[in-house]
Amino acid sequence: MLCYSTGSLPDSFTASQIAEILLPTPFRGVELVVTPEHLRRAQDKGFWLGFRRELEARGLCISNVHLGFPLLLGPIAHSPGLSSLDAFGRGRRVEVAVAAAHIAEQLGSRHVTVTTGLPEREGDSALQEKLFFASLSEIVSLRPKSVKVSIEQEPEHVIRRVEQLLSLCRAFEGEVFANFDVGHSAVIGEDPAASLRSLDPYLSNVHLEDIKGRVHRHLLFGEGDIDFRAIFAVLREMDYRGDLTPDLYPFKDEPVKALRSSAEFLAEMKGP
Repeated sequence: MLCYSTGSLPDSFTASQIAEILLPTPFRGVELVVTPEHLRRAQDKGFWLGFRRELEARGLCISNVHLGFPLLLGPIAHSPGLSSLDAFGRGRRVEVAVAAAHIAEQLGSRHVTVTTGLPEREGDSALQEKLFFASLSEIVSLRPKSVKVSIEQEPEHVIRRVEQLLSLCRAFEGEVFANFDVGHSAVIGEDPAASLRSLDPYLSNVHLEDIKGRVHRHLLFGEGDIDFRAIFAVLREMDYRGDLTPDLYPFKDEPVKALRSSAEFLAEMKGP
């Protein structure tokens, strides 16, 4: 399904505004990026039921609930994380992930996506990977069974490489999947097309943006170096049936421009 992330739209957008801007485009799935305001309403079942009904009445659905909002738990980006050395902070992030999974259940979403958190002390990367594994185990055990957990790799985070994603998906077979970001893969020097092939059949969602010169700056399609033809050739070979989601948060104040660029790009890549 072609999806669009609310992280690429103004944070203040309501369900009605999301529907209005997406309906002229081919995007029918919505990736909801959880904000602090969403967290404050996590227990408000009436709000989430209304949000879901508003979208479904317009032919849209929530395909993914994503926990990548940088300042979700405070003024330091992506902190505390699920891999944090601070047990209290790590526990707070687990609670938020479980709350987001329950939001996903109410919205009819198949997945909740987590990121791992930043390295906090030199030499402790192996320990932080173990702490993330423990946090992930808690989330998997506490989340609604209809909602699967996905992991997005981030170039600056503890989990950033395709082999790490693959290991985690295999450790939680059938419960944990990959929300793979092609731009993030390019930033750390991987071949995104080869990485996609290695993650089959664990892919739940593919984030798309262009990247130039291995700099972690999300660009509009065609403004960077990524070989998208190779990527879409692999997706066709794999008969990929998961979601495709442009991730263009730098353009949230220019949503029409980014949407138009994304729709034109995907039409070209997918062909007639």
